[in-house]
Amino acid sequence: MPSSHEVTGRARSSWGVLLAVLTVEAFGGIAALVPITTDFLGASDEPLGPRLSILLAALISWAWVLITLWGAARTRASWARGSALTMHVLIFAAGTGVLQMGGAIGGPLLGWGLVVLAFVGFFAALLARPAATDPELSAAG
Repeated sequence: MPSSHEVTGRARSSWGVLLAVLTVEAFGGIAALVPITTDFLGASDEPLGPRLSILLAALISWAWVLITLWGAARTRASWARGSALTMHVLIFAAGTGVLQMGGAIGGPLLGWGLVVLAFVGFFAALLARPAATDPELSAAG
């Protein structure tokens, strides 16, 4: 009988779904960074502060996704699960914001895509049980 701290069954498949969602989000981050960087470099007549803040926010967000993806793939630790839960709540908020803008930002396809991705990622992270990293916890099961 497996210990209560091993990743098996539903938790293993949930980690797989979460890894797939985080991978899609990592590639989506690259797709978003290209126009943001182009706009940052091309809009020399606009003030530097707002342009720089948008670029930095996009870079930090993308780094967050990459670090969470690395943690989920490498260790399946509780911090990666918590990070994914938090991230997907924020992605849901972004998706509903895109939908409320009436097509001014990205359109309804992007908004619904973000909402669906957020739901799938949130529930996958919710069902994914972290792997035990402490040998005493694994032996205590």
